[in-house]
Amino acid sequence: MSTAQDVARQEELLRRARRRAAGARTAPASGPAPGDAGPAPLSHAQHRMWLMERLGHTGALYNVPFATRVRGPFDREAFSRALDWLVRRHEVLRTRYRQADGEPYQEVRPPAPVPVPLVEAAEDAAGPLLRAEAERPFDLAEGPVLRALLLRHAPDDHTVLLTMHHIAVDGGGLEIVARELGDRYRAVVEDRPDGPEDPAPRYTDFARRERSAPEDEEGTAYWTRRLAGARPPALPGPADGAPGTRGSRGEGRLLTALLPAGTVEGLREAGRAHRATLFTVVLAAAFGALLAETGREDLVVGCASGHRDRAADRNLVGLCVNTLPVRPDLTGAEDFAGLLDRVRDELLRAQRYRHVPFDAIVRRLDPSARDSDGGALVGVTADVVSGPVGLRLPDAECTPVDVPLGTAKFGLGFFLEEAADGRPARCVVQYDAGRLDGGAARALLDGFAGLLTGVAASGNAALCRPAAVPRAAPEDTPARPAEDLPGPTPEVEAVFADLLGERPGPDGDFFLLGGHSLLAVRVAERLRERFHAPLTGLDVLEHRTPRALAALLDERTARRAAAARPAAGRRTSARAGTVLVTGGTGGVGAFVLRELAASGRPVRALVRPESAHLVPDGSDVEIAEGDLADPDSLRAAVRGVDAVIHSACTFTAPEVDVAAMRALLAERGPGPFVFVSSVDAYGSPSVADVPEGAPSEDPVSAYGRGKLDCERLLLEAAGGGASVVRAPIVWGDHPRLRDQLRWGATGDLYQAARAGGPVVLPAAGAVPASGDSWAGAPWIHAASLARVLTHCVERPVDGVVNAIGGHVSWAEFAEELIRLLGTSGPVVPAETTAPGLRHRHRYRAEALAELLVPRAGEGWRDVLAAMLRG
Repeated sequence: MSTAQDVARQEELLRRARRRAAGARTAPASGPAPGDAGPAPLSHAQHRMWLMERLGHTGALYNVPFATRVRGPFDREAFSRALDWLVRRHEVLRTRYRQADGEPYQEVRPPAPVPVPLVEAAEDAAGPLLRAEAERPFDLAEGPVLRALLLRHAPDDHTVLLTMHHIAVDGGGLEIVARELGDRYRAVVEDRPDGPEDPAPRYTDFARRERSAPEDEEGTAYWTRRLAGARPPALPGPADGAPGTRGSRGEGRLLTALLPAGTVEGLREAGRAHRATLFTVVLAAAFGALLAETGREDLVVGCASGHRDRAADRNLVGLCVNTLPVRPDLTGAEDFAGLLDRVRDELLRAQRYRHVPFDAIVRRLDPSARDSDGGALVGVTADVVSGPVGLRLPDAECTPVDVPLGTAKFGLGFFLEEAADGRPARCVVQYDAGRLDGGAARALLDGFAGLLTGVAASGNAALCRPAAVPRAAPEDTPARPAEDLPGPTPEVEAVFADLLGERPGPDGDFFLLGGHSLLAVRVAERLRERFHAPLTGLDVLEHRTPRALAALLDERTARRAAAARPAAGRRTSARAGTVLVTGGTGGVGAFVLRELAASGRPVRALVRPESAHLVPDGSDVEIAEGDLADPDSLRAAVRGVDAVIHSACTFTAPEVDVAAMRALLAERGPGPFVFVSSVDAYGSPSVADVPEGAPSEDPVSAYGRGKLDCERLLLEAAGGGASVVRAPIVWGDHPRLRDQLRWGATGDLYQAARAGGPVVLPAAGAVPASGDSWAGAPWIHAASLARVLTHCVERPVDGVVNAIGGHVSWAEFAEELIRLLGTSGPVVPAETTAPGLRHRHRYRAEALAELLVPRAGEGWRDVLAAMLRG
């Protein structure tokens, strides 16, 4: 039984843990001096990227794929060693992004090997594999922000893919990655010894320096004056297009036109005549194309401005860009030469103040500077690109591979792509099919290409304007009467009032009331808590009035209720009701969510706020944001649910896990409670064959002791319905579970097998009175464990059961890794023993044996292959 002293001790330990976490999370803007370790603020560009992830629905929008076809000799081990060196050298490639009190911070993680899974793939199958890998989402709160995949088409024909998140790399950084990775690969292949190397610049120093700089009052004042009254360009939306041409928001489409030979040099010559760069010429052509399509002479186009100004930052990998809004005076411009002079002068003025963060500029602008979807002013961009970046490896033919993701960061982009790798120059228009009509996009491409070719040929070209009067803006729709208001409108108005400081009417505009992106995230969080319906910050930006948001909530609540309604003729469980799943984005939790969704049970998923967007979309999943170190959030999450599956765990802070269990039990209802424990709770049994529910024997690890304490709290709590499920290593095709190949004994075997051996098996240790020479590990497939956990919701065991899928010997495991990785190292036994290790224990699982029979694809060899492919 717990004593008052036990409770006081646990509460004090939790308070200390939370103080440590809070101290780590709150790195002041003027923070530690450059070079200091520990958490750091995000740079302005990173903060904008983090905020876009928190707004939701970004998908693969900010994934950066970097692929190269390598024909010729390729040393996989040398590449792996070079990649590990690169991640060790550049801290931003091993950084994660967490938050405290709504504000993010970045935390550099210790170096760890980067898995390079190998997949055999015919050439015609490569495209879908590359795209599927490049589209997989990142979890910024946990990392990693870089992953690798190797496709082997033939012994001397491979495709190498690195996928990074944009928060860690920009175009300039990608070129640094390509150069340094290629140089290190060459050094490893040539067996050159590692010598002293110059330390790489640290991105955390860049971020701290940027955040500690005083505000540029002169620059901010310039932008406030220069952009006063600016509006996003009025382009025809997709509703005006032909049937079938409309796409979803964020769906990117490309239109291209080849340029005649000599066009790029002709454009450079035209630029030199006006003291303008090639980029300035292309930017002017973008303005000319917009002028011809819209007839508007007041336009803003954004361009990326690099910030590697200091010599020390030339080799800095990270996100070092700012958005530069360019607004020239186009009044009365008649030809391209005059337009180019105006754009050149405006761009030079803008570059004087290019260090002012775009977010700081937007905060000073009138809310009408946003478009109808909430985007801030710059919905159009322009640039000159040189084609995809690729690796350069010795003795091999290396060709960059484009991996299209089908996304668009801007509503519209104009690009000149220079000739490269035998491909001619071309002009490209990329557009968001959810924002722009396809026919208008084609007209914009024609105008853009026509200007470029005309200017290249003669140095000048006439500017066109639409023959007809531009489309009039639709008249404001009169406000509907109060009786037409959706039901939740007053509650949405109350949330607006609380967060924006002013109670609006039903048609009060979020931006006109002073709203911005971070407030949109908080509005969405409040409304999710109130209505238990999926809602994101992006929804708030797109449906910016209480009336529109209330209608959206009504629609989604109805859809959720319909999804939860049982199909005709199907029997429903007597315990039908909401199930709280803690750790909803973890490896186990993700499989549990799928299993519950398949059974039609409504789910409340407890996740950290920074990971909420990783919960799969579904009208029957309600998000509860919280953390194991925040008891208040746990008590709120468990309140009112009919059952609990508690799968979340810190792994490293048993005192936090125990206090979290105490908080959950404090608000637990009478329904079932299923706890995911571990076979580590058995400690070090004196028998090799461990019965279900056997007593623990010392020594017990700190992790196992924490599990035992949680089990005791649950089983001693009043009422029945308690199930403790002790699980071993969990394997499955999920990022969290794939990472387990790198941990502990399995991680040692994996790294040795990947390196080509020798693969030294773990020291098994002795089991008294056993004589059994077997040594290995128990395991279970995550899908099988999910079936056990959901079964225990319906039929609690009121005690302890084991969930064991099988046992695999270390020798079998090592040999299968070598086969899957395509290496050839020898497998050798350990030379020493390690008393106390449990590598010779096998665990019985009899109570729920029928649920543990592996289904198709759930054998240990199948799941290892799937994890390596991922």
